Amino acid sequence: MLKQRIKTFFGQGFGTQFIKNDLSAGIVKSIDSVTGGMANALLAGVNPMYGLYTVLAATPIGALFSSSVYMNIDSTGALAAAAGSFLVIVPEADRPAALAMLTLLTGVFMLAAGLLKLGFLTRFISNAVLRGFITGIGVNIILGQLGDFTGYSSSYSNKVVKAIDTLMNLNQVDLQVLLVSMTTLVLAVVLDRTKLYKFSMLIALVAGTLLVPLLSLTTVPLVSSMGELPSSLPRPVLPDFSYLSLMLAPAFSLTIIALAQSAGISQAVPNPDGEYPNASRDFTGQGAANLAGSLIQGLPAGGSLGGTTYLMKLGARSRWASFIIAISAAVIILLLSPQISKIPLSALSALLMYVGYQTINVRDIRLIWRTNPSSRALMIYTFLVTLFLPLQEAIFFGVALSFAVFAFKESENTTIVALETDAEGYPVELPVPTVLPDNKVTFLKIYGSLFFAGAKNFEEDLPDVDATHNAVVILNLRGYNELGATFITVLERFAKDLQKNGNTLMLVNVSPQVYSQLVNTNRIRILGEENVFQLDVHGESARQANERAEKLIKRQLP
Repeated sequence: MLKQRIKTFFGQGFGTQFIKNDLSAGIVKSIDSVTGGMANALLAGVNPMYGLYTVLAATPIGALFSSSVYMNIDSTGALAAAAGSFLVIVPEADRPAALAMLTLLTGVFMLAAGLLKLGFLTRFISNAVLRGFITGIGVNIILGQLGDFTGYSSSYSNKVVKAIDTLMNLNQVDLQVLLVSMTTLVLAVVLDRTKLYKFSMLIALVAGTLLVPLLSLTTVPLVSSMGELPSSLPRPVLPDFSYLSLMLAPAFSLTIIALAQSAGISQAVPNPDGEYPNASRDFTGQGAANLAGSLIQGLPAGGSLGGTTYLMKLGARSRWASFIIAISAAVIILLLSPQISKIPLSALSALLMYVGYQTINVRDIRLIWRTNPSSRALMIYTFLVTLFLPLQEAIFFGVALSFAVFAFKESENTTIVALETDAEGYPVELPVPTVLPDNKVTFLKIYGSLFFAGAKNFEEDLPDVDATHNAVVILNLRGYNELGATFITVLERFAKDLQKNGNTLMLVNVSPQVYSQLVNTNRIRILGEENVFQLDVHGESARQANERAEKLIKRQLP
């Protein structure tokens, strides 16, 4: 039993072959995490060392508590850019203290989201929106590396415009930089299709790095140009709570961004057993990761799509890979700082471009494209928004669009049908009559949501009762455990309209929760308590309602 639990937690177990896979993947990914962490720290407006500290704490702690086996929890470009925009109001000398508080509060909010099990909200994010968002991120990763890949630094901020500007200024491309980039990229692509595929990126990175001294390339920027690497591990520090009120709102914004990013990973990347991760537990894992990171002044961290894709591409098989990343990063900081500082930025950019390409799932795109026009439009809109708006704004747009589409679809799908029995006694669904017939029991069944617009659609589909006499409408509420205020109001209006001409509305299969709502809102008085039949498992309430309806009609017949 213990062995099975350990295997379930870590992903594939402790077999030698899996440890080898995780070891190689973790070591290679640690190099990317170290350099990427430095870049993200600069993006946040703080010393590059704080990006390295994020890897040491957030990555292993996040892996320990999250549901996803493969999710790489680290600083991301979107989080770093957003954090930088919040920290700009803080004096540069005070930013490390403010950063620690920002990371701590982000962790608190994430942890609360996980403990409150808010992962269910990710179910409302459309797959078309998610695919458009992920594809946009992939393209952004590619376009975002063009500067380091070509050596030409565009003055524009938008990545698409930067790409166009680069194409229009090919005469300014640094050929030495381009040689290193192309060599690294070609090697990675070619080796990825050989038996050396697990080490393709590491070999390509080493080859690209060796080109600089072998060919005496003098114009190729190295990692050392981003700042001096630390040579010791960080010591824990307590966050400065004087920044609590200032960082509260920014932390909440970062939480939304990070959880939206991680939700995409939770829905897109299954665990080794084929099951998809629990999004709420992934929220908890990221919360714990940020709490740990704040103690050593790390950057706010979240699920990284690019990092997760890269880790899986390197052959990671379990959570051990994340622990190895942290251990390797610590070793790199202590022993290999001089060597890491010699890696060309163009070689790293080439690998990141390849990772960006791998996030673009052509098969899923083709499937959504062929599904229906609305799915196609959602994917395209989200993709374009991700390209042309800041990533954090694109995330908000995608989430809001998903909820809006869900609400619209739910309301549009709300319908009612009339139920009658055929000659053999079987129930048959028929269209609702335009005008409610006199001296008859009409049984109605609802399908779809009864909240907001759905309630309005329900009201529009009800039969006209202005000229109807001596009729009973039996409305089946089986399957509904809660009614919205709008629907209760619609129900009240329909009941009163029926009662004007001596007609009756009855409710059957009413759940205890709905019955309490009717009592608490005093609507049961309008309906008549004798006309509300509570839920049962044998259909007895429907039979009793029908008997009462038939008696009422017979009593008033001439």
